[in-house]
Amino acid sequence: MKPVNVKLPKPPQSSFKFKKIELPSLEFNWHCHPEYEIMLMMKSRGKRFIGDNIDYYQEGDLFFIGPNLPHAWYSQVGAMGKNVKHQAILIQFVENFAGLNVHEVPELNSVHHLFSNTSKGLQFSGEIRKKVADTMIKMESLDGMGRLISLFNILNILSKSDKKTAKVLSGIEFSGSFYPDEQSRIDRVCTYINKNYQNTLRLDDAAEIVNMSATAFSRFFRKSTGKTFVNYVNELRIGKACKLLIESEYSVAEICYEVGFNNLSNFNRRFHERHHRSPREYRQEFAVKF
Repeated sequence: MKPVNVKLPKPPQSSFKFKKIELPSLEFNWHCHPEYEIMLMMKSRGKRFIGDNIDYYQEGDLFFIGPNLPHAWYSQVGAMGKNVKHQAILIQFVENFAGLNVHEVPELNSVHHLFSNTSKGLQFSGEIRKKVADTMIKMESLDGMGRLISLFNILNILSKSDKKTAKVLSGIEFSGSFYPDEQSRIDRVCTYINKNYQNTLRLDDAAEIVNMSATAFSRFFRKSTGKTFVNYVNELRIGKACKLLIESEYSVAEICYEVGFNNLSNFNRRFHERHHRSPREYRQEFAVKF
């Protein structure tokens, strides 16, 4: 099931879209768009699908989704109580929504970094989530300059998040490379892995790319990525498998070998470790006709 690419019109006389959602249910709609999206679940509980990540959401949850990252929300009528509608606030905007090229404005360096981190989707918690939620709720009574200033304030607050308050959701980016093809050592290695993940990947071969011994490379790689070489490769392969499970009709066995695993049992075990469900169960969650 490929995501539907949607075009989202913004209101006239506005540089971005702000909308309060009130619906009896949230219908499953696997889609993507070139705009950034901030979603605050005010009164809603259900299931969320962001990239290759599937989980439940609760009232008060706050998400920031980058451009072209497929996602969907789903909750049935009555999930919040009899005759109670789901409520959420949605903000959507392009990177230069206020006529600014964020990456060219020194004062917005932290916001540019925040934008880069949304390619896999973020969920916020703690005081940052509360401050942004309060600001988004107040935006409903504003318009014009007041609403624009509030959006900048939200981005400023979110840009101060760290790994404890901003959880990365998807295992992979659904568009573009896993890492940009730059000239630094770690980027050369990650580019090599991304291009060759379907083949046998040996730590020694990766170490040769950056002229390091296997032992030194192991320490360097873990320090740079936070993962061992084997875990990094496995996570990349599992992420690619998720994309095929969602978007193709290949069998689980075909996908196993397509993404570089050479043993179906190992593939199923590694998949379950990351997603707490089998590949078949994962596919079924997307295949259900709501």
